[in-house]
Amino acid sequence: MDLPLVTGAWREGDPVGARKFVDLDRVVLESGDQLPAVRVAYETWGTFTGDNAVLVEHALTGDAHVVGPVGPGQPSPGWWDDLVGPGRPIDTDRWFVVATNILGGCQGTTGPSSTAPDGQPWGSRFPAL
Repeated sequence: MDLPLVTGAWREGDPVGARKFVDLDRVVLESGDQLPAVRVAYETWGTFTGDNAVLVEHALTGDAHVVGPVGPGQPSPGWWDDLVGPGRPIDTDRWFVVATNILGGCQGTTGPSSTAPDGQPWGSRFPAL
């Protein structure tokens, strides 16, 4: 019997919103634990010109949705709308901004709610980070 999900985690099959994804092969963690594959969710703003990238990492939100409205696949608005965008301090007319969802996060990057190689959610088996 499938139990209902009790998490707000983004899952495969949910609307992707503005997310993009990159899939990585095996990742070895500092602890020596390994993940056979990792998907990283990210969003971008602006135009990449080869030397204008800015990486925005987050500590509090666990979400790469830095800028933009609520919508399908995006349950909350961007958390830095006042700072990132055309004419703002991180001006996307000048800078190409990339924000990733952290490893172990719940908004598209591989984490405890992701499917493990055995077809079940990683859950508490997900390595400590």
